[in-house]
Amino acid sequence: MNDIKEKLYQLTNRYAKAKDDGRLKDASEETIRTWINEMLKVFGWDVQDTQQVLQERTLDKSKRDKLKEIGSTNIRPDYTLVNGSVMMAFVDAKSLDVNIEESRDAAFQIRSYGWSIGASFSVVTNFEQLAIYDCTVMPHVDDAANAARLCLYTYGQYADAFDVLYGFLGRDNVVSQSAAAMPRGTAALDKCFSDMLGGIRVELAKAILENNDVTDNDAVSSLVQIMLNRILFIRVCESRGLEENGLLRRCAETNFWEEFKTISHSVFHDHYDGPMFKRIKALQSLVIGNDVFNRLLDNIYYPSPYCFDVLPLKTLSDMYDLFLGYRLDVVDGGMRNVLKAEFKKSNGAVTTPGYLVQQVIERTIPQEATAALTIDELLSVKIVDPACGSGVFLVGAYDYLCQLVTEKIKAGMACPPDYVMWNGGVPTLTVKGRRDIIRKCLYGVDINPEAVEVAKMSLSLKVLDGYAPESFETAGLYGAQLLYGIGDNIRCGNSLVDKDILAVVPEIEDEIQEFGKTNVFSWEDSFKDVFDNGGFDYVIGNPPYVEVKNYNTELPCMARYIKAKYSSCKKGKADLAMPFIEKGIGLLNEKGRMGYIVQKRFFKTEYGEALRDSITRDDKLIHIHDYSETDLFEGVVTYIAVLVCGNNKGEEVRFSNSSGCDFSFPKSLIDKTPWNFDNPQLWQICRRLARKCGTLGDVASVMVGIQVLWGKAYQITGKASADGLIHGKSGIDDNVTVEAGACRPLLCNERIMPFSRPNYQTYVLFPYCPDEEDKMQRMPFTEYCARYPKAGGYLSRHKEEITANVETMPQRKRNMDKDEYWHVYTRESHLDDDGKKVCVPMTSREPVATCIHDNGIYCDNANMFYLRFKDETEERMYAMAAIINSTPFAAMAKVYANPQQNGYFKFSKQFLSPVPFPCGAFRRNTQEIKQLARLGMDIETITRETVNAPLGKEGSYIELMRHKYSKIDDICCRLYGLTEDEIEAVMLNKRTDRLC
Repeated sequence: MNDIKEKLYQLTNRYAKAKDDGRLKDASEETIRTWINEMLKVFGWDVQDTQQVLQERTLDKSKRDKLKEIGSTNIRPDYTLVNGSVMMAFVDAKSLDVNIEESRDAAFQIRSYGWSIGASFSVVTNFEQLAIYDCTVMPHVDDAANAARLCLYTYGQYADAFDVLYGFLGRDNVVSQSAAAMPRGTAALDKCFSDMLGGIRVELAKAILENNDVTDNDAVSSLVQIMLNRILFIRVCESRGLEENGLLRRCAETNFWEEFKTISHSVFHDHYDGPMFKRIKALQSLVIGNDVFNRLLDNIYYPSPYCFDVLPLKTLSDMYDLFLGYRLDVVDGGMRNVLKAEFKKSNGAVTTPGYLVQQVIERTIPQEATAALTIDELLSVKIVDPACGSGVFLVGAYDYLCQLVTEKIKAGMACPPDYVMWNGGVPTLTVKGRRDIIRKCLYGVDINPEAVEVAKMSLSLKVLDGYAPESFETAGLYGAQLLYGIGDNIRCGNSLVDKDILAVVPEIEDEIQEFGKTNVFSWEDSFKDVFDNGGFDYVIGNPPYVEVKNYNTELPCMARYIKAKYSSCKKGKADLAMPFIEKGIGLLNEKGRMGYIVQKRFFKTEYGEALRDSITRDDKLIHIHDYSETDLFEGVVTYIAVLVCGNNKGEEVRFSNSSGCDFSFPKSLIDKTPWNFDNPQLWQICRRLARKCGTLGDVASVMVGIQVLWGKAYQITGKASADGLIHGKSGIDDNVTVEAGACRPLLCNERIMPFSRPNYQTYVLFPYCPDEEDKMQRMPFTEYCARYPKAGGYLSRHKEEITANVETMPQRKRNMDKDEYWHVYTRESHLDDDGKKVCVPMTSREPVATCIHDNGIYCDNANMFYLRFKDETEERMYAMAAIINSTPFAAMAKVYANPQQNGYFKFSKQFLSPVPFPCGAFRRNTQEIKQLARLGMDIETITRETVNAPLGKEGSYIELMRHKYSKIDDICCRLYGLTEDEIEAVMLNKRTDRLC
């Protein structure tokens, strides 16, 4: 590093001497660039290598003036720092007469370019001065020159500031994106752009409704989307040099819409053809004023911060992904963007990062599968995304196929001559070559018509993008019908619902509007050529993770169809990803492969059992790639994997993960039982012991607690006083006083330790009383108030708020008195189960069990489970708790449990029941079981003594506790019949949470 610093020092000394000698007086920008070239070289950049640096040619004054005449004052930065084809940052060279410290224009220009590619930073310099800007902060043309400026140095300070400069400009740091650790702005490019488009979309919709005879919201949405797509498409074409820059601006000089639709109908239709400029009668007849278009143009031309000449097409697709999470609707008499129901849980659509798209494609279509194919054979491959959205996977597949074709051409394989042009010995696909890849290979379906239009636009842009102006004629960009056939294979429809819905759910025949919204889609009719040849070669995508129940209100017939048609959805809740997996496999030909991004929860959940069974029983699983990272999708915590299934049979399943693990295992090891690929050795132990010993579910029922009417109002955190009252607060009242008799203690997941005696700090209002047989009966509200006037008064004060937030029993059962029973629970299960029990909190780092000895105690339905089993003596309760608190049980329980953030797991009923358990010994109540019970009782006593021990005296108790737990672990290993190797595996991470 010191030698690099020395080179920078020598460079600045030479500059200082040249300046002192007067050699830099009136120096041109080109001269200054020679000094900047040397500085970049010092920081590890080869300015002659286009895989590292792309340079812009310096324009003379006349050419700059000409650019200004057509409305372009943005001149692309002189250097683009790249990692292969990925733009990382910009360096803009200025002449010496530019005062970089004070120039707002120079600052805005470099920031807007950096912002538009999502760069962390960019640089403007004339070597005399150098400024680095945070490009994650959205730029505005009126910003001061120092806005978002991270540092400013003069050439004499470069050596002293070497560490800072190298941190940003050092090539290794830029490529590894270590500069991303710098302070980041709060306004994401794609979010800002989609918000802007959302506002324009509403204004366009209003203008259409006000001036035209169009009333249907869906029709308005479709027309608006087509208009926006066309305008943005032409703006991108301008920025790439395919259309004259400023063309759209000139349309607005008279009447934008009249001018634009006239050109679209004639010139653009003839030149581009394809779906982008299809002649649509309803569009041609629209009357729209200039104002709304002027606002759009202001956002896509200088001084907008969005620089279309560098804006990556993937970024444009990402922007649209966010935008398409909303629909146009009339709210309170006005048109608004409303979040679609399926996106409410995630608070909007989330785009798939480009590198994830690439990894899915590479694992689904491995190069070894295409290595032996000729170019003609490669161009006969059929790839489909059944939930294509804005087309990010289709664009990714297009890039991948282009790469494969180009590599085969480089290797000398025969190729149609009109598919390729050569530049300096490097092959580039022509428009025809690119177009045929899309027309012959790529297929997509989406239920959202706006998304389908965007997917078509994304593919259209890929055909035209990336050519240098001098190559336009050779590439075929001056021909007519450039986009002919692009988008023909991208269809609008419901991938999951075929026309047989009329037979499966016949009542939909009379629900005409719902039938229209369901948007049935026949795969075999729509893509007859594909299915005449057996189906698709590859299915790719990131299907939606939306629970089917979300459609129960708006599309109930569709929800019933999916439940009836797809075996993966017949048991319990299900999200749409599961039938999409089932459908995806069904679309494949006899050698086809499907690769999806999936939520890992179906690997283990009870409702995923049917899908696991189908995939393994039919021998479909090929490869799973697991991601331990949970922040792969911006702003959303996810637990995902790439699932690759197919019809090419094999003996083994491959597993890999983002930590570098990669191995194969026999398919015989997996079936419908929960999958765990993190630790194959432990998983195999679990499978063996479940068959040999049985499971916890074989000897015990995992029970849920009581579900009160509304926890926010009914749960009170506080303390009972000697006068028989409870003083505390609820979720709706900070000052609550009620009678203790009106409540029951509620055991929640609050600092529950193994074998601990909880201090009850949560109470629940309990409007029930026992009858003569000790069965709980509802207490009418009048009686409840008479017995407990304070509790009754509290509920009366908040009745309006409670009934507004939850469904009450009289609302559910119309024959019940609405005044006397509005306060009881709507789900009255387990009200009689208030005796002694073994309790297990749902969320913890390790499975935890404690014995509750008190009567009248209930478990919270949301986060505390309890166990019921035969011959439930106190001794057997402690024995069961001891096994659950053992290291062997914990190791195996975490194989089945769902991981959460920060090292926590979810130990709910469906994950606890299949954990191996020494059932035979437990049923026979063997000496080992009795030993475990005594050890559990001892530990409970030691735990209590430890908590109450004077400061400094607790250490000896903890040592004794550790000794007792060691005995529990040893006994459990014997009960399970573990081999020495298995003992080593389960004891690898010995529990530490058991010690106070």
